[in-house]
Amino acid sequence: MDIGRILFHLLFTAFFIVANVVFVRAILYRLRLIFHGRPAFFNEDAKKNLNLPFRLKSFFENVILQKKNFREPVRGIMHAFIFYGFIVYTVHTTSQMIAGVFGYGMDDPYRFMLPEFLFGESANHIYEQTVNFVSILVLTGLGFFAWRRWIRKAKGLDVHSPASAIVIGMIATLMVTTLLGNGAKTVSAVYYTHAGLIDGAIGSVWEKLGVANSSADLVFQIMWWGHILTVFSFMLYVPTSKHAHLIFAPINYFFATDTPKGQLSKLNLEDENAVWGSNRVEDFPWPNLLDGMSCIECGRCQVECPANRTGKMLNPKAIIVELKHQLLEKMPQVDAARAGKTNEEAQEAVAALDTGVINSHDGLSEESIWGCTTCYACVEACPVGNNQVNAIIEMRRHLVLAESKMSPELQKAFTNMENNSNPWGVGAHTRADWAQGLDVKILSEAEDKNVDILYWVGCAGAFDERNKKISQDFVKIMKKANVNFGILGTEEGCSGDSARRGGNEYLYQTLAQQNVDTINGYGIKKIVTACPHCYNTIKNEYPQFGGNFEVVHHSEFINQLSKDGKIDVQVANDASQGKYTYHDSCYIGRYNNNYENPRDLVKKISGGKIEEAVDHHGKGLCCGAGGAQYWMEEHVDESNPESMRVNMKRTGQLLDTGASTIATACPFCITMITDGVKAAEKIDAVKVKDIAELVAENLK
Repeated sequence: MDIGRILFHLLFTAFFIVANVVFVRAILYRLRLIFHGRPAFFNEDAKKNLNLPFRLKSFFENVILQKKNFREPVRGIMHAFIFYGFIVYTVHTTSQMIAGVFGYGMDDPYRFMLPEFLFGESANHIYEQTVNFVSILVLTGLGFFAWRRWIRKAKGLDVHSPASAIVIGMIATLMVTTLLGNGAKTVSAVYYTHAGLIDGAIGSVWEKLGVANSSADLVFQIMWWGHILTVFSFMLYVPTSKHAHLIFAPINYFFATDTPKGQLSKLNLEDENAVWGSNRVEDFPWPNLLDGMSCIECGRCQVECPANRTGKMLNPKAIIVELKHQLLEKMPQVDAARAGKTNEEAQEAVAALDTGVINSHDGLSEESIWGCTTCYACVEACPVGNNQVNAIIEMRRHLVLAESKMSPELQKAFTNMENNSNPWGVGAHTRADWAQGLDVKILSEAEDKNVDILYWVGCAGAFDERNKKISQDFVKIMKKANVNFGILGTEEGCSGDSARRGGNEYLYQTLAQQNVDTINGYGIKKIVTACPHCYNTIKNEYPQFGGNFEVVHHSEFINQLSKDGKIDVQVANDASQGKYTYHDSCYIGRYNNNYENPRDLVKKISGGKIEEAVDHHGKGLCCGAGGAQYWMEEHVDESNPESMRVNMKRTGQLLDTGASTIATACPFCITMITDGVKAAEKIDAVKVKDIAELVAENLK
């Protein structure tokens, strides 16, 4: 081996060691900061059961198969070009690392060949042609994303982002140097391989430019060094940039919560050291902090957010990005304050630090935090598995429980729930008045308390005048089908959904435990409700309090009655003249994947057709009532032409279908959409009806 080869190996090895040490240290440093957040477990048995099958499935589906990215086909395909290109390039880059450190036969540092005894003599040719083809696909994907960011200027993307330009430039350099180097190999007598379509064409161009056998070797070596130095630069840069999602997003998906989407974490209110919500960066559960490091800042959550789409200050992207910045800025201070101290001394030292995040930036303002409808659109849209809603709820809990900060309207709703177990504040003794004359069994008053179904009416169905009609029509349907059901009457309390999502975890737990004890006292096994919020809460969150029931939404229940032949639903008389559309409720749609049951019923009534709004199914736009927004005043900025009430934007989409009937399956949605139709002065031309009303009107 000559002196040149020795110098090559020394130089390469130095680059290799530095890049890998810096890369690993940067990742471990950020992981340490993340896991210094508040301990968090995915369920009560997490210490004993990691639920490895779930985590491997989450990783495989969302990282390897890119499931979430393919929800938008074009963007998904382009991202797949880049992602799978990286997987192929792992072999390519590994071969270059081996070549750089060991060489081929210790005398050719640029050449690495797949072992022929394992892969056959044609393996290297197939491998190199695959790399060439993949390189073209990656460049296509890069071109698409560059066009989308800097030419199309898609919403949610920062067109002035230097990080994006740097990374796109680096990846493009990796691809171009590979292609040009492989083209030069077809010209060089030293590195000649059987030319394929792509490298052969590039080699022809090199020859036309005057590159011959004698100089092709030098061209290839220049491209080799250009490629490998870009790889090392990439390793140095990526962990410190927003493109650290390449490392942290796979970790995020592996540690995805294995609890239902509609279940928030339960605070241990009896623990004197419990953190009541999060404001200080060290108090956030570590999964929230991992979300921050995983964020690619693509803006998909921002694009889907109903508050942001209607001109509000809330930007879920800004919240997650700011959490990341606060983590990197303030958690090292926390670490330094804790160093070398006892637990008590460390707590005192950390408490003296300014590590609060609320109001530390516009993206984390109180107005932003209170603007969320908890519709889950941001979570569903996020390609790296972040849960923006959980972080927002953590901050709401802090504002309500630790600082008693909330709007006067929300405070009134909380007080009403405390005093009368309903947000309206109507006397609890009137909860069963809607059922007078319907011969409905009230369990506390009945001699025979055995029922197949408990009908959970909900506060809206019991106290809101518009929704009482829906409760009565649902009873009509169940009686027609001879369902053995009963209600709790005055023993039914508010499910607590608005309390929990409004940040008042203490009030929620009080309401939830009372309800669970009451239901368990009657030995109830199956519950049906017309309220998606009650449905989600009882089904997904009451198990935290010992309430394990089979819970069915009324759209599913009615549809099953129809399928079983227990009711006969006919086509409506106005079906031939009118059109029908359906509005997806977030809490039975995105949270619980119930999209088709209500649509099946609408199709039966409309004669088989639904006019879908521009946003529907998983992309359905929220009505604006969720996340306790129903009880708060929605502020509209008159100076901003994009600013409007969320329900007005959604109603506009539904009216644009030309439908004469808008079907809903939620008491809050029906109120919000009806208000929108009235504001649009279409109330005489367009009917807003619940699924139960439509079915009851069209029973044979």
